[in-house]
Amino acid sequence: MKKIYELFCALEQWIALLLLAGITVLVFIAALTRTCGYPINWAQDAALVMFAWMCFLGGDIAIRTTGLIGVDLFVKMFPKSIQKALDIVFKILILVFLAVLVVYGYQYVVGYARRMITTLNISYAWVTSCVPAGAALMFLNTAINLIKVLKTPANRWGE
Repeated sequence: MKKIYELFCALEQWIALLLLAGITVLVFIAALTRTCGYPINWAQDAALVMFAWMCFLGGDIAIRTTGLIGVDLFVKMFPKSIQKALDIVFKILILVFLAVLVVYGYQYVVGYARRMITTLNISYAWVTSCVPAGAALMFLNTAINLIKVLKTPANRWGE
Protein backbone atom coordinates (compact mmCIF):
# COMPACT_ATOMS: atom_id res chain seq x y z
CA MET A 1 0.00 0.00 0.00
CA LYS A 2 2.86 2.36 0.84
CA LYS A 3 4.40 1.76 -2.60
CA ILE A 4 1.11 2.68 -4.33
CA TYR A 5 0.90 5.84 -2.21
CA GLU A 6 4.47 6.81 -3.16
CA LEU A 7 3.71 6.23 -6.86
CA PHE A 8 0.58 8.35 -6.55
CA CYS A 9 2.56 11.13 -4.88
CA ALA A 10 5.16 11.06 -7.64
CA LEU A 11 2.42 11.15 -10.28
CA GLU A 12 0.77 14.08 -8.53
CA GLN A 13 4.06 16.01 -8.55
CA TRP A 14 4.54 15.33 -12.25
CA ILE A 15 1.01 16.47 -13.04
CA ALA A 16 1.52 19.69 -11.07
CA LEU A 17 4.82 20.25 -12.88
CA LEU A 18 3.22 19.63 -16.28
CA LEU A 19 0.38 22.01 -15.43
CA LEU A 20 2.86 24.74 -14.48
CA ALA A 21 4.86 24.18 -17.66
CA GLY A 22 1.67 24.10 -19.73
CA ILE A 23 0.45 27.38 -18.25
CA THR A 24 3.80 29.02 -18.89
CA VAL A 25 4.01 27.87 -22.51
CA LEU A 26 0.36 28.59 -23.25
CA VAL A 27 0.40 32.10 -21.82
CA PHE A 28 3.66 32.90 -23.61
CA ILE A 29 2.37 31.65 -26.97
CA ALA A 30 -0.96 33.44 -26.45
CA ALA A 31 0.88 36.70 -25.76
CA LEU A 32 3.00 36.28 -28.89
CA THR A 33 0.07 35.50 -31.13
CA ARG A 34 -1.94 38.38 -29.66
CA THR A 35 0.97 40.72 -30.40
CA CYS A 36 0.98 39.48 -33.99
CA GLY A 37 -2.74 40.16 -34.29
CA TYR A 38 -3.91 36.53 -34.08
CA PRO A 39 -5.14 35.98 -30.51
CA ILE A 40 -5.85 32.50 -29.22
CA ASN A 41 -9.28 33.01 -27.68
CA TRP A 42 -9.33 29.85 -25.59
CA ALA A 43 -5.82 30.22 -24.10
CA GLN A 44 -6.84 32.31 -21.10
CA ASP A 45 -9.64 29.93 -20.13
CA ALA A 46 -7.39 26.88 -20.53
CA ALA A 47 -4.69 28.53 -18.43
CA LEU A 48 -7.23 29.32 -15.70
CA VAL A 49 -8.45 25.70 -15.61
CA MET A 50 -4.86 24.46 -15.37
CA PHE A 51 -4.06 27.06 -12.71
CA ALA A 52 -7.01 26.02 -10.54
CA TRP A 53 -5.93 22.39 -10.62
CA MET A 54 -2.29 23.28 -10.08
CA CYS A 55 -3.15 25.32 -6.97
CA PHE A 56 -4.98 22.46 -5.29
CA LEU A 57 -2.41 19.84 -6.28
CA GLY A 58 0.35 22.17 -5.13
CA GLY A 59 -1.46 22.68 -1.84
CA ASP A 60 -1.59 18.93 -1.35
CA ILE A 61 2.10 18.61 -2.14
CA ALA A 62 2.88 21.37 0.38
CA ILE A 63 0.83 19.63 3.07
CA ARG A 64 2.44 16.27 2.34
CA THR A 65 5.97 17.66 2.48
CA THR A 66 5.09 20.02 5.37
CA GLY A 67 6.21 22.91 3.19
CA LEU A 68 3.52 25.23 4.48
CA ILE A 69 4.48 28.53 5.99
CA GLY A 70 4.00 28.53 9.72
CA VAL A 71 4.20 31.34 12.20
CA ASP A 72 5.66 29.61 15.21
CA LEU A 73 7.16 32.58 17.02
CA PHE A 74 4.82 32.15 19.99
CA VAL A 75 4.41 28.38 19.73
CA LYS A 76 8.18 27.82 20.14
CA MET A 77 8.04 29.57 23.54
CA PHE A 78 5.87 26.77 24.97
CA PRO A 79 7.14 23.43 26.27
CA LYS A 80 7.33 20.60 23.74
CA SER A 81 4.21 18.88 25.10
CA ILE A 82 2.12 22.02 24.54
CA GLN A 83 3.66 22.52 21.08
CA LYS A 84 2.60 18.99 20.19
CA ALA A 85 -0.91 19.54 21.59
CA LEU A 86 -1.28 22.77 19.61
CA ASP A 87 -0.12 21.00 16.44
CA ILE A 88 -2.77 18.33 17.00
CA VAL A 89 -5.48 20.96 17.52
CA PHE A 90 -4.42 22.87 14.40
CA LYS A 91 -4.40 19.69 12.30
CA ILE A 92 -7.88 18.77 13.55
CA LEU A 93 -9.14 22.25 12.62
CA ILE A 94 -7.57 21.85 9.17
CA LEU A 95 -9.28 18.46 8.77
CA VAL A 96 -12.67 19.98 9.64
CA PHE A 97 -12.13 22.82 7.16
CA LEU A 98 -11.07 20.40 4.41
CA ALA A 99 -14.08 18.17 5.08
CA VAL A 100 -16.32 21.21 4.62
CA LEU A 101 -14.51 22.00 1.35
CA VAL A 102 -15.08 18.45 0.10
CA VAL A 103 -18.80 18.48 0.92
CA TYR A 104 -19.60 21.96 -0.35
CA GLY A 105 -17.15 21.64 -3.24
CA TYR A 106 -18.98 18.54 -4.43
CA GLN A 107 -22.30 20.39 -4.23
CA TYR A 108 -20.75 23.22 -6.23
CA VAL A 109 -19.54 20.79 -8.91
CA VAL A 110 -22.99 19.26 -9.24
CA GLY A 111 -24.63 22.68 -9.29
CA TYR A 112 -22.40 23.96 -12.10
CA ALA A 113 -22.19 20.78 -14.17
CA ARG A 114 -24.42 22.20 -16.91
CA ARG A 115 -22.58 25.52 -17.13
CA MET A 116 -20.17 25.49 -20.07
CA ILE A 117 -16.89 27.20 -20.74
CA THR A 118 -17.77 28.28 -24.25
CA THR A 119 -14.25 28.81 -25.57
CA LEU A 120 -13.20 25.31 -24.52
CA ASN A 121 -16.59 23.63 -24.99
CA ILE A 122 -16.28 21.79 -21.67
CA SER A 123 -18.36 21.78 -18.51
CA TYR A 124 -17.48 24.25 -15.77
CA ALA A 125 -17.38 21.18 -13.51
CA TRP A 126 -13.86 20.54 -14.84
CA VAL A 127 -12.80 23.68 -13.01
CA THR A 128 -14.89 23.35 -9.86
CA SER A 129 -14.02 19.67 -9.35
CA CYS A 130 -10.51 20.70 -8.34
CA VAL A 131 -11.93 21.94 -5.02
CA PRO A 132 -13.36 18.66 -3.66
CA ALA A 133 -10.64 16.56 -5.29
CA GLY A 134 -7.81 18.71 -3.98
CA ALA A 135 -9.40 19.07 -0.55
CA ALA A 136 -9.84 15.29 -0.33
CA LEU A 137 -6.16 14.77 -1.15
CA MET A 138 -5.18 17.41 1.41
CA PHE A 139 -7.48 15.76 3.96
CA LEU A 140 -5.75 12.41 3.41
CA ASN A 141 -2.26 13.87 3.80
CA THR A 142 -3.24 15.97 6.83
CA ALA A 143 -4.66 12.83 8.45
CA ILE A 144 -1.41 10.99 7.72
CA ASN A 145 0.57 13.87 9.24
CA LEU A 146 -1.75 13.89 12.27
CA ILE A 147 -1.12 10.17 12.82
CA LYS A 148 2.64 10.80 12.67
CA VAL A 149 2.27 13.60 15.24
CA LEU A 150 0.22 11.38 17.53
CA LYS A 151 2.89 8.65 17.34
CA THR A 152 5.75 11.05 18.11
CA PRO A 153 6.57 11.27 21.82
CA ALA A 154 6.38 14.80 23.24
CA ASN A 155 9.99 14.69 24.41
CA ARG A 156 11.14 14.13 20.80
CA TRP A 157 8.93 16.90 19.44
CA GLY A 158 10.59 19.19 16.91
CA GLU A 159 13.57 16.93 16.16
